[in-house]
Amino acid sequence: MHLKKKECLLQSTEKGQIGWAAGLWLLLFLGCLLCALIQLDVYRSSAQYMEDALAASNLAAAVIDVEEYGISHQLQIKDVYGARERHIAAVKGNLGLTDAWECPNQALISGPVKIENFTVYSVSGNDVEISSFDENGVLSRSVGTFGQVAAPNGVLVESSGIYSEICYRIRGLFGVEVDARKGKLADVMRNE
Repeated sequence: MHLKKKECLLQSTEKGQIGWAAGLWLLLFLGCLLCALIQLDVYRSSAQYMEDALAASNLAAAVIDVEEYGISHQLQIKDVYGARERHIAAVKGNLGLTDAWECPNQALISGPVKIENFTVYSVSGNDVEISSFDENGVLSRSVGTFGQVAAPNGVLVESSGIYSEICYRIRGLFGVEVDARKGKLADVMRNE
């Protein structure tokens, strides 16, 4: 049986054509991989920057009631309205935002920053009082059981603390803009 036919024979090519073609495909693949890695690094840097700013802002807002601590040795957030105002000022200062809540550094934040959730958790014995402000500043309160209350990011509430969540836009390579959201819980604990 004769397997080779005239139509199936390899066409003659100049020396190096296959090498050039393979090299160009490899170069294209490496270029795409490099773009993807740079994009991921931009997102990772922005997320880390936001997480640090949120943690600092939450801790700035978490002023405990010293009188209550002196009486019952329980850490309670003193004033939820005052805590929210301190948090707003701290977020604006930590991120260097303008009056329109936009960041001058467009590489990290390309649109206005919006506080979507601000929640104060006050642990007292077996109860957890939850005071939550929505994006419009409307306060809602509820009570949960210690050990069963978790923040929206899934972290279990073990002591009094503050959770906040912000939303912003980030610009990546080639002008691609993505809506990003970051939330952080900061607990206030006694040093024993």
